[in-house]
Amino acid sequence: MRRGPRFWIEGRRTYPLDCPAPYRPTAPLRSPVLSLKPFLTLLAVTLWALVPCRALAQAEAPPAAVSATPPADAPVDEGEEGERVVELRVEGNRRVETEAIRRALRTKQGAPFDPIRTSEDLRAVWALGYFTDVQLLVQRLPNGIAYVVRVAERPTVRAVRVVGNDELSQDDLKEQIDVRTGTILDVDTVRSSQKKIQEKYVEKGYFLVEVKHRIEPVEGGASVDVVLVVEENSKVMVKEISFIGAEKIRPDELKAVMVTREGGYFSFLTGEGTYREEAFQRDLAVIQATYYDRGYINVRIDKPTTALSADKRSIFITLKVVEGEAYDIGQIDFGGDLIVPKERLAKLMTSTKGERFNRSKLSQDIQSITDVYYDQGYAYANINPVTSVNADDKTVDLTFDVQKGPQVTIERIDIVGNTKTRDKVIRRELRVYEGELYNGTGVRRSRERATALGFFETVDVTQKPGSADDKIVLQVEVKEKATGTFQVGLGFSNVENFIFTAQVSQNNFLGWGQTVSASAQISGLRSLIQLSFYDPYFLDTQYLLSADFFRVDADYDGFIRRSTGGSLSLGYQFVDDLLGTVGYTREYVDVEAGQNLGSVLLANQFLSGVTSAARLSLSFDRRDNRLFPSRGFIHYGSVEFAPKLLGGTFLFTRYSAYSRLYFPLPLGFVFKTNATVGYIQQLDANSPLPISELYYLGGINTIRGYYLRSISPTLLVPRSDSPDATVVEFRSGGNKQLILNLELEFPIFEKAGIRGVLFYDAGNAYSANERLFQDLQNDLPLGMFHSAGFGFRWFSPIGPLRFEWGIPLTRRPEDEPLLFEFTIGNFF
Repeated sequence: MRRGPRFWIEGRRTYPLDCPAPYRPTAPLRSPVLSLKPFLTLLAVTLWALVPCRALAQAEAPPAAVSATPPADAPVDEGEEGERVVELRVEGNRRVETEAIRRALRTKQGAPFDPIRTSEDLRAVWALGYFTDVQLLVQRLPNGIAYVVRVAERPTVRAVRVVGNDELSQDDLKEQIDVRTGTILDVDTVRSSQKKIQEKYVEKGYFLVEVKHRIEPVEGGASVDVVLVVEENSKVMVKEISFIGAEKIRPDELKAVMVTREGGYFSFLTGEGTYREEAFQRDLAVIQATYYDRGYINVRIDKPTTALSADKRSIFITLKVVEGEAYDIGQIDFGGDLIVPKERLAKLMTSTKGERFNRSKLSQDIQSITDVYYDQGYAYANINPVTSVNADDKTVDLTFDVQKGPQVTIERIDIVGNTKTRDKVIRRELRVYEGELYNGTGVRRSRERATALGFFETVDVTQKPGSADDKIVLQVEVKEKATGTFQVGLGFSNVENFIFTAQVSQNNFLGWGQTVSASAQISGLRSLIQLSFYDPYFLDTQYLLSADFFRVDADYDGFIRRSTGGSLSLGYQFVDDLLGTVGYTREYVDVEAGQNLGSVLLANQFLSGVTSAARLSLSFDRRDNRLFPSRGFIHYGSVEFAPKLLGGTFLFTRYSAYSRLYFPLPLGFVFKTNATVGYIQQLDANSPLPISELYYLGGINTIRGYYLRSISPTLLVPRSDSPDATVVEFRSGGNKQLILNLELEFPIFEKAGIRGVLFYDAGNAYSANERLFQDLQNDLPLGMFHSAGFGFRWFSPIGPLRFEWGIPLTRRPEDEPLLFEFTIGNFF
């Protein structure tokens, strides 16, 4: 069949594409809205009958301006009306299915052809977003119309590359890239990724960064590579922060509360000097709050001004502050729906009449009143502080207006976010219950106890309306974290030579909240194999069950102690966080004396036998997190009784106690203290205490800076039984011990889990003829060895790693001036 010339249509006007100038539409014909003179209509209609093939529309850009309605003076070509579309053909598509294009068309096969729908078809096909060019064509056939959709597909993305990024790695930027390989190229998505990368650089202080993109066609034209080109330029550092008008509060005090800091020599390590807009906006609010806390209720901070240095490497920030006058607190009163006497509420106030107004104290007072109402079931209580400013005498009268709302009961408690941990593990830590009155203190304690499990990164308790006005639904949302560890390590120590460790542990076994672990450690001085099981709610009761089985070989530099045994404990939680435990331990001990030691003097101390002991302990644990505490305390005391009645060889009573306190400080600092005391008492004069049960201190878990087990009372012992044998000092162990540890832990690279630590340790092991704080062999301050030091901790994926350097302050000849030690696990 002969193909005639193609035609172009506007509405119902039809024009030949090969008509001579000046009647030919202005090129390009990619946008089908043109303004033509009316007399061309006659020519177009005449040619319609002569030419069997006509081009209806064509587009390279979104055809938003295509006119679907003909002008009022346009003649209607009645000849094309009524002809049916006998064939609907799609050409040029390779990846997009033909049927998907056909479904988008208004024109359907078998229906009468209507030219007015061509612009709608054009828009619909273009809106699919898969094409760079769309043409609509018609061809007259003997039995009707062939409607042709000719498309040019967009290429697919073969690869996405970022070039020029020296300061930020590919991993740093991957979340900012929305373009994905294998998808059809979308330039808008490319531009969006380009903008996100730029914002990421700005967040890191690179304000002069430029991000561009280029599309590189791949041979064949079916796919392209998207290249995002980064020109980082210089990082802009905050060089100076200036305050104008800050007289009542010194600029240094204001700078101290800001996240945005002036850069210095160590900014490349600390990150100080980086400007981030969101952090700076937070700083403005904090500065204003600082003034509010000093009574300056009319303080105003004008819009800051910034200036770049000539080399565009530094930024200077100027803040203008209008301080106003300081105000004191006048009268304090309470109004609204009071459920307790005003006198009781007044006792809860931290703000007092006559003192300087402080917004932080005001917030604390609001929370104290809120807690009173929450604990009585008024979950929707609203406390509004109404202030009355007296400008003459510079006072602020406070009236706490209370709207208590309805008293509500807890209709339901929903647990969400726990993909592994079973609901009951969380519910048994809650201190609010379905069907009871809402209780604010109970909600707070529930959140604290669930967090203290150590299974979750975050625990949030929110409330929603229930099925009635007097009912409420609590939602406990948790975000789980990894609780299982697999550790294998190999290291070297100047004390223990090589160290090999391996551990498999699960602190939330099968989501039941139980702890199961197996560990092994081999070094030049000791070897250990241990299996442990711990269930804090045995058989879903308030009882605790724990079991340990172990095999230990330890070289005490004078004798070797080998032991095999196990222990079983059953505890009961009397009240929240107060736990009592009864346990039993049976241990088979073999002691081997070291070489080159006289056997006469120490013959009755190198004893082998069986330890069979019952143990009673009591602990009060209020730490915010059992694994990595930063707030709270734990107090522990125990008595271990090994009488002859239990069938053991070694007869003694051991008393042990420790107290650990944790204090959170600003900027993520945590101050920790640990005090440990121990005493072992001989029960039978004819059965001396074996040397293997006595106390030896020193090392990374007791007193740092001193070699492992090197702190102990000593005896002068001959090397042999010969009368002229030389004598050496032998560490004989103490029956008492005292340990004090102070630590200041602070963040270094918080995102990487690296924290620094400064510490001070003191302690000693005392012989039977010495009292605590008394060392008859050494002239020691307070009768204790002292050390200080520093280190860092890495909370790595395999567990907490400790790297610490100890400096002995009461140094002996055999002590090193600086002792490095490494271990896996927390200290306290």
